Amino acid sequence: MSMTTNSSTSEILTAEIKPLRLCRNCDYPMTGEFCAACGQKDMDVRQSVFSFLKGLVRVIFEIDGRAYRTLFALLTRPGFLTQEYFAGRRVKYTHPLRMFLVISIIFFLTISVLTTMRSVRQAVAEAATNSTVEATENEVQPEGNARRIDQIASEEDFGDILTFFAELEFPFLSARINQNLQAAVTSQLRTNLQEVMADPRDFFIGSLENITLFQLLMMPILALIQQMLWVFSRRYFVEHLILVLHNQTFLVLMSLLAMILGVMGDAEIPLISSLADLLSFFGLLWILAYLYLSLKQTFMAHWAITLALFTTASIAYLLVLSIGMMAFAMMLVLFA
Repeated sequence: MSMTTNSSTSEILTAEIKPLRLCRNCDYPMTGEFCAACGQKDMDVRQSVFSFLKGLVRVIFEIDGRAYRTLFALLTRPGFLTQEYFAGRRVKYTHPLRMFLVISIIFFLTISVLTTMRSVRQAVAEAATNSTVEATENEVQPEGNARRIDQIASEEDFGDILTFFAELEFPFLSARINQNLQAAVTSQLRTNLQEVMADPRDFFIGSLENITLFQLLMMPILALIQQMLWVFSRRYFVEHLILVLHNQTFLVLMSLLAMILGVMGDAEIPLISSLADLLSFFGLLWILAYLYLSLKQTFMAHWAITLALFTTASIAYLLVLSIGMMAFAMMLVLFA
């Protein structure tokens, strides 16, 4: 009887044992979809091009419930994502830095598409208004002369800037190196100024790719200002930095929505245009309320104290951003 029981038990155990799967990356025994040691997912990488592109888009943009959940919370719940991040509930939301970069990419792609569409419409409109080739040639020459005159006048307006960099010297460099540096910087500055005067819009669009870098450089400074103002909250610098990152992402997203609403408002469709203008107005009010509420929800201070600190922080932000934008624009004009 016991021999029969033992035999049956061994047969059941043998039937239940499954082949042991090892992680292809670290050879650790796997019990689920992901490796418990290195975190690699157990999947077959040999797949069709369509499946590969589908997975790539899913990884980059996180097209699942996590992305939608994060965007909804970002737009409607000030400070909520920051609280969730430091409460340890991070997996069900998109990482703050990835969210900022993805929304920034979408923002710049939208600007590029809208700019291209506007240029095409202008080209079609100009072609339709020119009746004959002779009339077009007669109109182009005075315009070219006027542009050259305006360009000369604009260069004279920037004469102080050119003179400043032409006379700029560094005491720790030799006279010869200073002269070569002055010549190179002045030449590059004059070339870039001519490009700005010839087509300011094209220069601005070409510089937009650097805006994300500027924002990333400014975030630690803004977080430091925030930490100095809320010094009694005893929060770590990283907490202020994550809050600034979430708020900056919210501002980029709202700018994207405002740009789309602006296109709808310019469409001159009675109902849609009026609705777009109304939504743009309420969007501006929501931005101010959102930034205030994000500070209120994060630091849990009295509403009057939060309002006073929010006003002070806004003024400090504007001053720092203005200085930073001037320095950043000068770097673009010098080295773009």
